[in-house]
Amino acid sequence: MNKQISTFIQYKFPLSLCFFIPYVYGADDSESWTSVRFERRLPYSLKLEFEQELRLADQVSTFKQTFSELSLSYKVFEGFNVQIPFRYSTFKDKNKQRIGLGGSYKYSFKPLSLKYRGRIQRTIEEEKEPEDLIRNRCTIAYKINKKIEPFLYGEVSHSYLEEPAQLEEYRISFGVSVDLKKKNSIKVFYIFKKDDLSRPDPVEISVFGLAFNKKM
Repeated sequence: MNKQISTFIQYKFPLSLCFFIPYVYGADDSESWTSVRFERRLPYSLKLEFEQELRLADQVSTFKQTFSELSLSYKVFEGFNVQIPFRYSTFKDKNKQRIGLGGSYKYSFKPLSLKYRGRIQRTIEEEKEPEDLIRNRCTIAYKINKKIEPFLYGEVSHSYLEEPAQLEEYRISFGVSVDLKKKNSIKVFYIFKKDDLSRPDPVEISVFGLAFNKKM
């Protein structure tokens, strides 16, 4: 069984990613997301994280937004965590604040792992009604060795105060995480996302990303 999985990851999985090529060239826009994240474990099964990210849009040519996010998570038991993130985002002509409450559960049967993450969030913008969403993400990852782990995930976001609930966005992503020296890691990824699904003309966006993570 493990040999079949290994063969799929090493040979068939890369070929399957070719199906994303039409999405890359057919998207309405291309963006780049680059970020740096710092992690610090605290007593009582707590963990503090800080992330700073820059996003470029218009075919990766102009500033879209930057945000700072601080989150506190608690390990309930092995594989299950709850998290409270707060994000402050700066755009060209506005600022937004976002607070959330979420949980995640990860189940590993080496070398594969499955992870589910759910989150309720509220985004606040001056002179506008708050936007409330539920986000659900499912991730599958394969640990090739101690350092390299490719992954694939799907995510959907929908309103939870409207009746009936309206799907707002979905994302499909693949990438690879690489562990570096001194508790550092880097992640390279691609995301295809479709925004504003409640409108007649939803926007399709291709995202190319790079994320650096440091454990302190």
